[in-house]
Amino acid sequence: MELDGMELDGAERDELLLALLGAFPSVEELRRVLASGCHRDLEALAPTGGPKERASRLIHRAESEGWTRELVTGVHNVQPRHPRLHRFLQGYLASVQRSIPWRSLERIVGSAWREGGAARWRRRLAAIERRVCRVEPVVGASLGTGFLVSRDVVVTNYHVIENRLLESLRVRFDHKVLPDRTLLQPGKEYAVKRCIARSTYSPADLMHPRPREATPDELDYAFLQVEGAPGEEVVEGERRGWLELPDEPTPFPPGSPALIVQHPEGQPMSVAVDEFLAVNASRTRVTYGTSTSPGSSGAPCFTQDLRLVALHHSGGPRMPSKMGHNEGIPTDTIRESLSPEVLELLGWS
Repeated sequence: MELDGMELDGAERDELLLALLGAFPSVEELRRVLASGCHRDLEALAPTGGPKERASRLIHRAESEGWTRELVTGVHNVQPRHPRLHRFLQGYLASVQRSIPWRSLERIVGSAWREGGAARWRRRLAAIERRVCRVEPVVGASLGTGFLVSRDVVVTNYHVIENRLLESLRVRFDHKVLPDRTLLQPGKEYAVKRCIARSTYSPADLMHPRPREATPDELDYAFLQVEGAPGEEVVEGERRGWLELPDEPTPFPPGSPALIVQHPEGQPMSVAVDEFLAVNASRTRVTYGTSTSPGSSGAPCFTQDLRLVALHHSGGPRMPSKMGHNEGIPTDTIRESLSPEVLELLGWS
């Protein structure tokens, strides 16, 4: 299957072309770098044309066949000091989309999408990336993940902030780390002002097997109001925005993809791709497979078309790792539990 425009957007494609031509301006140089850096034959991939035509065709082939990352890292390994090529590699690797394996991306996007659907999906994921943050103490390692649900409110798990002084907490957006853990961008911090709504986890969450379902007042969430208005800020030419929790129940078809945008401690932001397993009768927990990392508690969970459906909560320091699955709290259940005053404060009423 060919996911046209999925791997790179138009601006990235243009920039990669310019970086390739800047670093390898002749056909012979392109031929050599492709052979040494990627172990591929330029004549088999782009047999005719000048440097620009061949480089453009090469990028298209890499995208359509799923080896764009190999191309980008391979040519960079040959010319690691070329400034434009190096900048492109850093931006490419720092994107959360690159954490999704190509085969998973094929399944998520699907061959039946109408023209332009893949590009819209990618733009939506980039917007989500801007709205997800780390939850941190003033001093110490990251505690978990959170995401904006209004201009100045972040939601995370209650167990992430339990026993912490609110004035000792902050949230950090736009934190960029490369796969080798090189810090690319420290991001921007916002101090936590107050908690406007909370719900504890269930004692049953800590037991295996569980003796009972979690009740509607055991939803393991905390809505944290922060200084400033990060949701109104402009990031890379776009307003950051936020993710409003839906008010309609979402079905969770068993086996359908579940995407968790997480901020694991010390690692790049990434997308864990799982499959939904089941939702309990009271809609207080939804289960899915196990591929999240430490620090993912409080992350948003989406369907394959990037609809927000759950607040991820298992895998935290107090949650057992032997359950054989991960789980979240359906977002419609969380919204239903909020008071009219909180809904008004969030701008959802």
